[in-house]
Amino acid sequence: MHGKFSLPLTQQMEGAPEQDGIDLRQLQDFFWRRWKTIVATAITVMVLVFFVLLTVAPRYTGTAQVLLEPRKEKIFGADNILPELNLETSNVDSQVSVIQSINLLRRVVEKEKLTGDVEFGQPPRAGLLNFILGSFRSDDADRKAVEKTADGTIPPDVLRSIGRLRNALEVQRINRTYVLSISVTSEDPVKAARLANAVADMFVVDQLDARYDAAKRASIWLAERMEGLREQVRQSEEAVAQFRREHNLVATSSEAKVTISEQQLSELNGKLIAARADLAEKRAKYEQVAQIGGQGGNLQAIPDVVRSSVISSLRSQQAEVARKEADLLARYSEQHPQVVNARAERRDIERSIAAEVQRILTNLKNDYDVARAREESLQASLAKISGETGLDNSVGVRLRELERLNVGNKTLFDNFLSRAKITQEQSTFEEREARVISPATRPSAPSFPKTGLIEALAGALGLLLGVGGAVALDMLNAGFLTPREIEMKLGLPVLATVPILLEGDRKIDGKVVDPPRYLASKPLSRYAEAVRALRVGVQMADVDNPAKIVLVTSAIPNEGKSTLAVSLALSAEMAGQRVLLVDGDLRHPTMSKYFDLHSADGLVDFLTGKVSLEAALVERGGLTILPVGAKSQNPPDMLGSERMKFLIDSLRREFDYIVIDSPPLGPVIDAKVLTALIDKVVFVVRWRTTTRETVAQHLESFAQNRKIAGIAFNMVDETKTPRYGPYSHYSGYYYKKYYQN
Repeated sequence: MHGKFSLPLTQQMEGAPEQDGIDLRQLQDFFWRRWKTIVATAITVMVLVFFVLLTVAPRYTGTAQVLLEPRKEKIFGADNILPELNLETSNVDSQVSVIQSINLLRRVVEKEKLTGDVEFGQPPRAGLLNFILGSFRSDDADRKAVEKTADGTIPPDVLRSIGRLRNALEVQRINRTYVLSISVTSEDPVKAARLANAVADMFVVDQLDARYDAAKRASIWLAERMEGLREQVRQSEEAVAQFRREHNLVATSSEAKVTISEQQLSELNGKLIAARADLAEKRAKYEQVAQIGGQGGNLQAIPDVVRSSVISSLRSQQAEVARKEADLLARYSEQHPQVVNARAERRDIERSIAAEVQRILTNLKNDYDVARAREESLQASLAKISGETGLDNSVGVRLRELERLNVGNKTLFDNFLSRAKITQEQSTFEEREARVISPATRPSAPSFPKTGLIEALAGALGLLLGVGGAVALDMLNAGFLTPREIEMKLGLPVLATVPILLEGDRKIDGKVVDPPRYLASKPLSRYAEAVRALRVGVQMADVDNPAKIVLVTSAIPNEGKSTLAVSLALSAEMAGQRVLLVDGDLRHPTMSKYFDLHSADGLVDFLTGKVSLEAALVERGGLTILPVGAKSQNPPDMLGSERMKFLIDSLRREFDYIVIDSPPLGPVIDAKVLTALIDKVVFVVRWRTTTRETVAQHLESFAQNRKIAGIAFNMVDETKTPRYGPYSHYSGYYYKKYYQN
């Protein structure tokens, strides 16, 4: 094969997948190659996490549930003065803040005496472990937040306990219901359940206290207002009596009869008073609606809207549809017909609520207009009748004015008296608006740490670290791992993959022999077959002009170059050829030492003219060997001399196959000098050892003369090569199916 080397068929077949996508077989080989590293890393991480978990104190969570419920019916009549619990979403969320408030938690701390508790009260113990664990907690942040909101009257130890209790407390609204979940986490399961129940009970008590305080304030305000109204009634009655006395209008039994006009006037006065009272009430409602609407407030919080049975029914339907929508979304996508229908139904209900609210507001406006028109009509009728009775003089007008004022004061006083009685009764009736529906019980298992979950996460993290480490190991491996990699990186064919022979593999009759003797003793072994493949590969490198003189070299020392050169010569000799083995490494004559010819005459002696060629050649078991001989001070000049060229030409005529063992290219240039004298070069690359950059750098010296036959991939551990891809071991795996050593 002269000219540019073309890729093998296997690489041509795999070229497109490598460029277009990920080769799953390469991933499989990677995991098969590095599974021990990955699994060991994962197990190490899991073991470390396990030991860390052993040092972490388990924490338990106790959970209680509280139901918020308004009064379904009014016990003392429709006109209730005390505020009721509004269960709109914002108000329910505000109850969560109430449970987490300083005042409520302070009452829990004081009731449960948490200031003396080791976990919630005492200062943290000094020490490195506590310092490290404390850096991951939010106790200090919560304590500082509590101090900012406190008024300065709370003792420091109570503040510390409040902050830790708030850090251990979690309050959540369960879905869209009126149920609040109160959870407390503690190192003691009994304490966790006890504190959760204490917070829930304290919230219920706080609701009752708030209602009692509101009733108490209402009673005090009504009592003060009653005193003022009572004084106004007394003064108005005295004014009427005084006016009658001054104008001699004291009625007698005969004067008790009045005319029809006077009776009508009296009735109109009563109706006018009632109309004015009704107008004042409806004006107040209408102005309240106008004020809330002008300020952008929530019109649905107006009492008439809240008391509407239609609104309550629609809100119940809205909650049911919302629950249905949430359930459908958990099972289907947002475009599912049932989800779309549920959302449409919810929007219809919302529009119905808005329409009903608008209708109520319109009714309030209409009621106000009707009441105002009625009051104006009664006023006009009263003025007309007053003119007809002849009592529209200043005395009559003044008397009726005083009487109307007196009647109005009495009516107002009676209304306040009735409200005061209702408020007094309500303050003594403890109707609960929140109650505990599920008290906390002792938790059977810790909520932290979740050993199984944490270990699973540690295992996943360990696998990721293991994969990363395995990738790093592969990237740090600078040597060639597969023949395919050599061919792709260097553009040269791999002539043979020569397996490594360990001491256990080279035992013959209980003795460990060297690879060349092993080849001679085991001609059907995998090693012998690899050397034969190398020899045939060199011959096929140029079919028209088969190589007769082969130079064996490498990039750096210790790549098995000399051993492979001796084995190649033995293989050719076993094939019936007349073979010459030349030791061309004048500095380190390894081959000469192998045959125990380091003190014999050889190549240097012939080149210097000390001995003849026949005296320099040595026979060893069918092989003809030309050792180095004496030492040389200038090997490159000697190898490039005219006498060396003459020697090579003479040997070419005498022998069928000549193998020259040359020094590596890295340290010296001897192999480059010999290149001009030989036919082909076998470049030895050791598996996983020789760096890719070194091999590529030294192969450039053969780029011009094109004498390189190919690469001998030497000392390959075939027990591991299947891990590096389907073409990493070539015929070695299949060879063992036919021949055993």
